[in-house]
Formats: sequence, structure tokens, C-alpha cells
Amino acid sequence: MEQAESEAALRGSLRPGTRMECLVWTLRTVSGFRVGAPLAFSLFILLLLCWDYLLLFPLVVCSRLARAFAPRKQQRASAMLPPALVVIPTLLRKRDELTSLFSTIESVANNGYPGKLLLVVSIDGMREAPPLYAELQEWASRQRFDARTFLYVTGSETRGGKPLAIERGVEFTRELVDRGEHARFPEVYISTDADADLGPHALEHLVRRLTQRHWLTGAPGRAVAGNLYVRGDDFWRGLRHFFSIEGQLSLQVAREYMVTNVARYNLRWMPLSGVPGVLYCTWTEIFLQAPKFMGYMRTLKSRDWLTWWVGSRAPSFARSSAAAIPELMAGDTDDTVTAYMALIARWEKGRFSFEPPRTPLHALFYLLRSVLVDRALRYEPNARVYTSSPTTIKSLFKQRKRWNASRIEVTLRFRRVLGYHWSLGAPAFGVMFLIARYCLVGGLIYLRLPVSLIKSTILGAFVLGYGFQFAGYSLLTILALIMNGERRHALLTLAMPLSPLYAIMFTYAPTVAGTIADVFLFGNVTGFAPETTLIRGGSYRIALLFRLRRAFQLMVRSALVGDVPPGWFWLGWRETPWTPNGYEGWTTRKRPRAIVPPKSTWFRRVKPAASG
Repeated sequence: MEQAESEAALRGSLRPGTRMECLVWTLRTVSGFRVGAPLAFSLFILLLLCWDYLLLFPLVVCSRLARAFAPRKQQRASAMLPPALVVIPTLLRKRDELTSLFSTIESVANNGYPGKLLLVVSIDGMREAPPLYAELQEWASRQRFDARTFLYVTGSETRGGKPLAIERGVEFTRELVDRGEHARFPEVYISTDADADLGPHALEHLVRRLTQRHWLTGAPGRAVAGNLYVRGDDFWRGLRHFFSIEGQLSLQVAREYMVTNVARYNLRWMPLSGVPGVLYCTWTEIFLQAPKFMGYMRTLKSRDWLTWWVGSRAPSFARSSAAAIPELMAGDTDDTVTAYMALIARWEKGRFSFEPPRTPLHALFYLLRSVLVDRALRYEPNARVYTSSPTTIKSLFKQRKRWNASRIEVTLRFRRVLGYHWSLGAPAFGVMFLIARYCLVGGLIYLRLPVSLIKSTILGAFVLGYGFQFAGYSLLTILALIMNGERRHALLTLAMPLSPLYAIMFTYAPTVAGTIADVFLFGNVTGFAPETTLIRGGSYRIALLFRLRRAFQLMVRSALVGDVPPGWFWLGWRETPWTPNGYEGWTTRKRPRAIVPPKSTWFRRVKPAASG
């Protein structure tokens, strides 16, 4: 004990230069075994978590070799695919956005989809930039594509967020069908962004994977993710660009996308619960049910779930009269809502069902089937999409903070059905586990593991941890590059030396910051959807500090003025007769209004409205 205290005192008294000398001395004198043991252990943990790389690598390489040496057959015309709807939502506020949108439209329309294709561009707030909207309409009227491709432009008057812009595109398509311009609503919905360019025949590859039936269950895919890339000109523009912050960020993001795409094969023990919004497809039968399902979830009560466990039927979705709530699809990651709907959907009697399982045993059966047999979310590596990425530290950190922490809020929207649909509940709670694992693994790799196995200083442990993570990322990057099969992306190996630092800044730190803000502080403010939409939809956050602050303010007012009765709404988030909604001022930065009850209600025990 005394020796440990003296060593700690000695380390605290060392000057920075002396500490660096101790670090160098430790690294030069430490034995190979003491360095190799934690390195081997770190790689073992990495491969244990990413075992799908070891499984996929030989399969992909053998498949590529088989295609290379197999005799080439005469190409035949592609079989027709179901009619598809592509909605491209965009804010369209700047000239650069319009130019990028032109490129995306041409990329989609000329992609060679072997079927009827309805392409609807939906502007989120047409009144914000009328000249650009008029120019887009005029440009679209002059375009001529093949006889199966149709281009339309629509939009909402005011900004409502990306999901509501998509909803407007869907409503516009319904109007086309009602007017008789098209015989029926397209069977497939395809999502892409306004700054994306598609690879050759990406739409065809995507939809073919969706329509493939499972060999055992006979069910088609519920949603299919595309293969995400950063544009080549963005991540490599020469040595001068390479040594800039923008160049390094572009290179790191491109390497990250390359490695992450492997996980989209969806082979790990926990099924995926998300798809990239930049390119995915699903059945419109699934996509169109989301707004109504949001309203249906609001009708579910805790007693319904409790009685379900003793034999009662859960409330039926098909027979529900609840109004649709498209605003509840808005938030930080609207594509995750579609993925959650795909995980809930079951293929029964030739169509998709969203009914709760009859009993808990049925829920367990559906869970085991989704985990062990039929994965709802699929991946098509040949459906390539090239997109841009934030090129500043601030914008990239904000994006990753939204991506990495948003699942908490999205999962809360579905909280009332997680107890019924275990095929969604298990992956959703698994994501919560992954968020906790990010925080744990970061500390384990960089500090705890090296300190415990080498008994080094904190600085030495960080350096060794950085080296361990560099070795792991290098291994995964090389495997992903070989599986990808493109020599051009060999330049991504230049990103490996700084990849651990990138992971700390844009994976670990945003996850921790976003989670703390969403759960323990005042909520993660991203501005991805306007507060008016979030209020109308009834979204809310955990935001413990916000709730405690509101409760303290109401307690003080109740004691001093007496016009606020006690109740659980003190800890709520939504608007009540005595409190504004928690989203007021969320994006406008205005001070939330104070709701003062009329004098006739003072000192009267009034039942508060339902709170979040």
C-alpha cells in the first residue's frame, strides 16, 4: 500500500519532459511478450465482435474467383421488376443544392431500372426559395427519359422536416393514381438523398434482392440497404488535399463506410435494426403503414400488455381507428422508423401483417425465426451509391452525434409495442447495449487493458491502446478492401494511421456526448426537424435534468403562488395546462412561453393532461 502511494506521488511530481522520458524508457525496455499479450488479446476481442469478417472473407473471394474463371455467358435482357416509387426530399435553399439535385435526378432516371419508375422530387418548404423551385420545375418539364420513367416535382408550403416532405411526395403520388394518370400505386418504395449519385444498375440490384424469397419461409425481404461510398473525388484530390483537415476527414469517412458496409450483410448474432437513408428500398405496403402505426401505438396501454400475458388478445392494428400521425416519423433518423417497421412486419398468407403476436409463445417463435432463419433487413453490395460527407470537424461531429445517439429517442417512440414484437424489441435493446459498449470498449482499449497487463503510466497506456486499435482497424480495413474488390480504393489504407484518432473524435466522443445530452441533460438538439413538427407529433425525450428543473420550478411556484396543483406532469415533457411543451425553443432558440392558468383554476385540484 505504501509502495503504491509512493509511486503515485512520484508520478505526480514528474515534469512533462520527465514523463515523456519515462514513457520512452518504458516502451524501449518492455518485453515483447508484455506488449504482444495485450495486442493479441485486443485482436481476439475485435475478431470476436466482428467474426462476420472471417466468415465473409473466404466466401466473397471464392465467389469472385468463380465468376472470373467461369465462361462468360451471353447477357440476356433483365426481367421486369415491380413498379417503384423514388421520393427525393430536399430543402433546396442554395444554388449548389439545385445543381447537386439535377445530378441526382439524372442518376436515378437513367439508372436503367427494368420496370415502371415514378420519380418525385419533394421540396420541404417551397416558399423559402421560390426562384429555385421555379427553375427546378422548368428544368424537369424539359427532361425526357424512357417510356417507363416519369418525373414530377411537388413540395410543402412550409418546412416540416424530411419525413413530411416524403409524406407529401407519397400524397402527390396518390393524387396521380386517383386522377388516373397511373393505374396503381407502385409496389416498391426507394429512398435516396438529394446529393447522391447511383452506381450502375443500383436500383435493379436493390429491388431484385428485395423480391428474392427466403428458401425456407418463402418470405421476401422487408428492406434492403445499398452499398454506401464517398465520392472518389472527395476523398482523394492529391497530396495537398491529403494533408488538409478536409482531406483527412473525407479519407477517414470513406474508410469508415467501406468497413461498415461489411456489417450490413446482417450475419452477426444480433440482427441489424437500421438502414442507410441515402439508399434503401422497401415495400410500399410496409412504408405506407408507418403513419397509421404511429397513431395505433398511442392507443396501447400497460394493462393491455399485462392481460396479453394471461391469454387476452392485444389490441388489433388492422381494426384500429386511430388517426395517422406522420409527424411522429420526424426526428433525427427517419430511416430508422422504416427499419423498425420492417422488423415488425411478418409475411403471412401472401401479405405483410403488423398484428401483435397472439401469445408470448408466438412472440418468442417470431423472434427466433427472425434471428436464426429469416432476417428482415438485407444488404445488396452491388447497389452502390456515392454521396458527400461533412468536411469540417464541427459539422461531422454534429452529424455523428445525431446518428450515434438518436436510436434512444427513436426506440422510445416504439416503446409500447416492444413488449409485443420481440423481433423488434431484441435488436432495439441490442442497440442500447451497443451504445454502452462503445463507452466501455473505448476505456478498455485505451486505458484499462494496457494498464492492467503492462502496468504502464496513463500516457503509456494510451499510446499502447492506440497501437492496438490501429492494428485492429488495419486488419478490418484490409479485409474490407479485398472483399470490395476495387483497386482504386487501395488509397484508403492511407487513412489507417489516424483511424483510431478519428474513432475517438467521431465515434466514441459523439456517442457519449449525445447519449448524455439525451438521457441525463436537456436533450440532443440537432435541428434535423423543426420543433413545430415534433410538438404536433408528440415526440419527447428522456432529458432527466430538464424534467428535474421543470419539477423544481413548478414546486416553487406551487408553494409561493399556489396556482399549480401537484401531479406527475411536473416531471413531464409534453404541454399541459400549466407547462409548455419541452420542444418549445428547440430549433427557434426562443424562450419557451409561460402558461399561466386562469384565476378561476387557482387552488383548484385540476387533473393534469397526460405528460411524457
